[in-house]
Amino acid sequence: MAPSPGHAQLLTAVAGELISVREQIAGIETLVSDLVRRAAPDERAGILTEAQALDALTQRLEALSGLLRMLGDGADPAEAVGRLPLADMAERLGAAKGEATAPSQAPGDLMLF
Repeated sequence: MAPSPGHAQLLTAVAGELISVREQIAGIETLVSDLVRRAAPDERAGILTEAQALDALTQRLEALSGLLRMLGDGADPAEAVGRLPLADMAERLGAAKGEATAPSQAPGDLMLF
């Protein structure tokens, strides 16, 4: 069932807001990267591991934005959740609806850069 025009517009607008937040986080990633390079060599590995949480956050924002866009375009909710690129998120959202989903990737597929 396709969402009403008002719902579709709202879902698309929220998706755009999430992408805007993601772009702002990209600026923070640059700052953190600079700070990691300035850290003491013996502390760098631990700091870098913690800093990678920002990358995971941006991936989640992108996935949520894509989900909202699919829903705004009238996609079936279970199908839209199943097409999420983050398997753990697809599982959580599918469970929240009380449905099993078939994620598009194997569990644990998180790309860190």
